[in-house]
Amino acid sequence: MIYYLFDLDDTLIMHPKGKQLNYDMIQSDDKLNHLLSKCNGECYIYTNGTGGHALECIERMNIKDNFTKVYSRDTIPFMKPDFRSFKSVTNDIYRGGNDMFFFFDDQLINLKIAASVGWVTFWIHPDYKKAINYSFVTMAFPNIYECLSYLENKY
Repeated sequence: MIYYLFDLDDTLIMHPKGKQLNYDMIQSDDKLNHLLSKCNGECYIYTNGTGGHALECIERMNIKDNFTKVYSRDTIPFMKPDFRSFKSVTNDIYRGGNDMFFFFDDQLINLKIAASVGWVTFWIHPDYKKAINYSFVTMAFPNIYECLSYLENKY
């Protein structure tokens, strides 16, 4: 089974440059909803934000039904990039066999730790072309849409 773990802020939902994001700015995202529904496995939110923030965002984006669970600062004992945070999430999800963890984040330090626990890492960032400089990044994309469109044809 493939487990898709998504950071929320600046990965699934982009914050406007120079502006603070407020919930009224968040719109339904039919394209993202469609791409998430095509993921061949289980999807999770894995954020350092609160569970309430995550739920508010994914409900406003109309993508909540795609997620099995939300991992947040108020549901797990450690936050990213703490190694123990990744181990806690792995231990909660892992069912054995040939499980694969696909992790999507905009922060390189989080991807580095994720790679160290055996996760497949996807850097979602405008500077994605610099990923060649980071051996712990499996693949990089400028946004989550391009990444999920690519994966839709591979898995």
